[in-house]
Amino acid sequence: MKKTIVGASLALASLGAAAETFPSQPMTLIVPYTAGGSSDALARALGKAIAKNTGASIVVENRPGGSTVIGAQALLGKPADGYTVMLTAASFVINPYLLNQLPYDSVKDFQPVAQLATNPHVLVVGPKVPAGDLKAFLAWAKEQGDKATFSSFGNGSSGHLGFEMLKKQAGLAMMHVPYKGSAPATMAVLSGEVDATLGDVGVVAPHIQAGKLRALAVAGNARTPALPDVPTFAEAGLPGFESQTWMGLLTRAGVPAERVQRLNQMYSEALQDADVRQILAQQGMVAAASSPEAFSAFMKAESAKYGQAVKDGNVRID
Repeated sequence: MKKTIVGASLALASLGAAAETFPSQPMTLIVPYTAGGSSDALARALGKAIAKNTGASIVVENRPGGSTVIGAQALLGKPADGYTVMLTAASFVINPYLLNQLPYDSVKDFQPVAQLATNPHVLVVGPKVPAGDLKAFLAWAKEQGDKATFSSFGNGSSGHLGFEMLKKQAGLAMMHVPYKGSAPATMAVLSGEVDATLGDVGVVAPHIQAGKLRALAVAGNARTPALPDVPTFAEAGLPGFESQTWMGLLTRAGVPAERVQRLNQMYSEALQDADVRQILAQQGMVAAASSPEAFSAFMKAESAKYGQAVKDGNVRID
């Protein structure tokens, strides 16, 4: 009996030591987007902050393509030891509803680590739309029916599905015009090619501040610091509507819980770094650190919301 107790104690001590020394080698942060973009900039700033705080080395590995599918596959090709995590966004939970035969199970094969930031969408209209506030816009759009148009930064994107949710809640019949990226989707509104869009704060804010776009409402639960004078949808007369871009971290399923908690701690502390905060502010994003359990619940709620939007909007990927 004594030998058994001693043996168990030694085993627990060994596990404790392993947990305390993690990480003891360079770590990898997979970014499923091209280098030089906003996600890449955030990832590199986080890596520098973690190195400064803990001495741990973070290697950023860009694996763009397939709407984050290629990056997710790269993560699953690594050992389940916690040394590799992936930056993720809304597209990860949207993919199962739009892409046939995903090469993984997006729920069972991955472990949420932490939410990092949120970026509420902003409803903006171009110069040809005769509406100065949300109520006037909704009344005008109802009169126009499917002659009124909205752009998005991609078919099945969070901005597209957010507008599908807005259409359902407000009883609109607006026509969707997809573009390849936020910049062209915004330019289409600026030029009057389309009437409106739900854009990321960091993309549309400069045009709003220059007086070239009119911001009608922020689709978050609070006003955004980047546009403090723009009301939320609830304040503007449409309570209950929210649409946002967000970022978080995933690792492989099977990573020991104590390592997931350590990763959560490292990245959550990095969000307090001044350089990380500056990059978030430049993108119109707000830090939103959370526990692994809270991020898991958030992703499940987002998945259900987007799944319903895909169904309601009869959204298909050609």
